[in-house]
Amino acid sequence: MCIRDRSTWESVILMSTAGNKTNTGKLDIEKLKKELEATTSRNRTILLLMLSTGLILFLVVIYLSPSLSQKERANLYRWPRSGEDLKLMTDVLEVYTKSNYYLVVFIFCYLYVLLQSFAIPGPLILSILSGALFGFKTGFILVCICATFGASACYMISLTLGKGLVVKYFPGRVVDFHNKVHSNRDHLFWYMLSLRLTPLVPNWLVNISSPIVGIPLTHFFFGTLLGLMPANIIHVRTGLTLSDIQKIGLNLSNIFLLVILGFVALIPTLIKKKIKQA
Repeated sequence: MCIRDRSTWESVILMSTAGNKTNTGKLDIEKLKKELEATTSRNRTILLLMLSTGLILFLVVIYLSPSLSQKERANLYRWPRSGEDLKLMTDVLEVYTKSNYYLVVFIFCYLYVLLQSFAIPGPLILSILSGALFGFKTGFILVCICATFGASACYMISLTLGKGLVVKYFPGRVVDFHNKVHSNRDHLFWYMLSLRLTPLVPNWLVNISSPIVGIPLTHFFFGTLLGLMPANIIHVRTGLTLSDIQKIGLNLSNIFLLVILGFVALIPTLIKKKIKQA
């Protein structure tokens, strides 16, 4: 995409929220709801059709893929509730990947981006599995690419079709997020980076709300790419040691590390504020 086209996109994004802000910079959520109400039902139908199509295509690929034994299917087709469940899934996938490597890579990327695009839980499990299936280097690269493009797809879906649903079901969260973004409007990239580094604000909420509160796509994209890297490293490395997992998720030391990194990302913001106050 050329620079001119990128600038046009960002202008459209910023203009789409400008008319719903008061003179004090606050988001008039009720006004925005009324403006989007007429198209919300239609857009919901379009989103359901898009998601259904994506899932059907996924099932078609699975159906046409080399088959598994009954035991392998029982171990694989389950929602992992413990480290042992995840280990059983990984054992099946490791054997399958050796004989169908590029097919597994395609399925992994397709499913990751699909889930991320529609803010569906599952990418965390896939991030962990990537380390076991592809090794650290390849797994890390795949997760970074899929997470960034999936989040950006979610951003664009929210911008074009999902705004009405977001403000309808999460009005309070959107207003709170907008207020935080507005107070950091002079250093949005660093604020976006801190949001990705810390697990304090859910990533799905950042993805669906960012176009509504006026975060430019370039800030969103690069903030996501760089900000998710520490968490991606943790998840992929976890996949390398699945045999030692006691439970799925982040332990306290990993959470502490992400919080520290988030505060480090906020340092430029704090410095700029101090300079303005001086």
